[in-house]
Amino acid sequence: LAMNPDGVFLSNGPGDPDAVSGTYTQVEKLIGKVPLFGICLGHQMMCKAAGADMEKLKFGHRGGNQPVMNLRTHRVEITAQNHGFGLVFPTLGKLIPEECDGVAEHVDDLRFWVERGVAPVVRNDKFGRIQLTHVNLNDGTAEGIAFLDVPAFSVQYHPEASPGPTDAHYLFTAFARLMDGREDY
Repeated sequence: LAMNPDGVFLSNGPGDPDAVSGTYTQVEKLIGKVPLFGICLGHQMMCKAAGADMEKLKFGHRGGNQPVMNLRTHRVEITAQNHGFGLVFPTLGKLIPEECDGVAEHVDDLRFWVERGVAPVVRNDKFGRIQLTHVNLNDGTAEGIAFLDVPAFSVQYHPEASPGPTDAHYLFTAFARLMDGREDY
């Protein structure tokens, strides 16, 4: 923060997110102070900083052909992934029914939201509203979130790998907009 950055990009990295507690405690200090964009382990660090739990996936996500639904645009993105842990979405907070098509209870399989065409929003104790933005279509796990009350968002996959090949370019444009102070990311 002393460097006064326009934004902070939290990149990918290896392994168990619980093994790097020093990182997510630092990320917690950044959220709300500077625009943030996290990918892969960076996404996990943002989730942990918000108080969420991570779980070891039964089958890790590997390869350059993972279909992910963007709940905001209703477009399917072909993504590159290489991780064995994922966000337990309900641990971010309680659903806000008014922002979830009236739904008040969490579901285990997040493809429920794909079928409803809704990007659900929870009330997080630390950072306000957080929206589920992306869902893995193979197993119904969380693939992305956006903090609605502070300038921060993240995805579990690797948009820099370009498997789509341009499916995820919009994320880097969104981060640039966020650093410019725009709210239409």
